[in-house]
Amino acid sequence: MRLSRLRLVPVLVLLAAARTALAQGPAAEGRAPAAEPAPAAIEPAPAAPEPAPAAPEPASTPTPESAPAPDKTPEAAPPSDDVPRSEPVGPVNEVAPRRGPAPPAGSLWSRAHAPLTLEGRLGFLVRPESSEGFDEESHVGAEVGLSLYVDLKRELAAGLEVERASLGRGSAVSGRDTVSIDYTVTSAMLGVRAYPKRSELFDVFVGLQVGLGFQGVSAVGTRSNDSLAPATPYQCSGSASPAFQLGGGVGARFMISPRWGITGRVNAAGRALTSDVVAECAQGIGTATTISAGLGLGYDFDLDP
Repeated sequence: MRLSRLRLVPVLVLLAAARTALAQGPAAEGRAPAAEPAPAAIEPAPAAPEPAPAAPEPASTPTPESAPAPDKTPEAAPPSDDVPRSEPVGPVNEVAPRRGPAPPAGSLWSRAHAPLTLEGRLGFLVRPESSEGFDEESHVGAEVGLSLYVDLKRELAAGLEVERASLGRGSAVSGRDTVSIDYTVTSAMLGVRAYPKRSELFDVFVGLQVGLGFQGVSAVGTRSNDSLAPATPYQCSGSASPAFQLGGGVGARFMISPRWGITGRVNAAGRALTSDVVAECAQGIGTATTISAGLGLGYDFDLDP
């Protein structure tokens, strides 16, 4: 038995070797054809770098030999600086920017076409003459006025002026009798203004006024009835009947806005006031000539908007 087993060993080895050879033979034959194309797939690899030298050349001067550059997708293409970028023009709330010429500068400053000017004035007044019967006298007073003018045409305007002015004060002493009198005049006059020069910002005018003035007196003092009785103080006031007045002057107006203006005026007036006792109170000032200067602030209402 032992000998028979020993004889079988070489047979089993041979059978195993044969089986292994049979298994490897077809596999090697099947793999050989697949391995043959491998050198062919590797061979084109050295030819791929050939277009590389043409890459540094500018894209604007391509050569016939260079291969066309591959198309780039929008995501990969870098932004170009030559492409104009849209920027907002004009206000955000506008759908499109406003076209056409800009409005002229004059439209931003347009005065009233048919102005009705209401103006308040404040100034001072000087009365050069002196009145008889006073020991001391002042010749300077204040003036306040209101005027309303309407343009008849660009070079001519007509209106009404109302003013109240102080004509000064006079005082006198006679024994135990004393008196101090303040004089005022309230005037209502029709006025005409002619404009030799008129522009959007500056006007120069010559004015004439004619009307009536009401003299007012206000007196305080002492009065003695006889030589033995002490003097008694008194105080009174009154106004005289209207008197004729005539005045005229020159002025200029500067517009600080299309409707508001500042006016400067120098005016002279002759006032035919009475010198008689006024309202059984005090002696009147008499005929007086006055020179006044003042500044006014006025607003233009447009009658033809």
